[in-house]
Amino acid sequence: MKTKLLLALLISTSVSAYEPFNRGFFHPGFNQNIWHDFDRQFREFEQKMRQAQYQQQGFATQSRNYFDQDNNQYVIEIKVDGLDKDNLEINTEEGVINIRGKKVIKRQSGNNTSRASSRFSQSLSLPEDADTDDIQAKFEDSILRITLPKLSAPKPKTQTIEIE
Repeated sequence: MKTKLLLALLISTSVSAYEPFNRGFFHPGFNQNIWHDFDRQFREFEQKMRQAQYQQQGFATQSRNYFDQDNNQYVIEIKVDGLDKDNLEINTEEGVINIRGKKVIKRQSGNNTSRASSRFSQSLSLPEDADTDDIQAKFEDSILRITLPKLSAPKPKTQTIEIE
């Protein structure tokens, strides 16, 4: 589909730039601007393709991370329009928090069935003084809010074991 549209765009630009064809219709400097015109049309085409892909995707995300001094906790907020909490997954592994979302869109038209899926993921290093045993996650009004309480002192990286 993209190839056909690109080919049609290229042919229409070439035909309109051909000197004998456009005599009397365009100003004399038109041929000098052929590549500028082609570039403009191609950018418009790319923008329309991105818009179409965004509409098929079915969701959008925005995130922000900050430290809430009033509650002494780290906060990760991700706005995920178009998803619900069943499409989200959160886990921690080796000092990193991983947040993933997935949506599958299934369309049926007559005998044809099409399926599209979209995913996002975000991984963040956990602060050393975050209490990873008390991570809380809440999903409300399309916003995933993850809170990590701050410890008064970081967990020791090494631990001494007494021998009995």
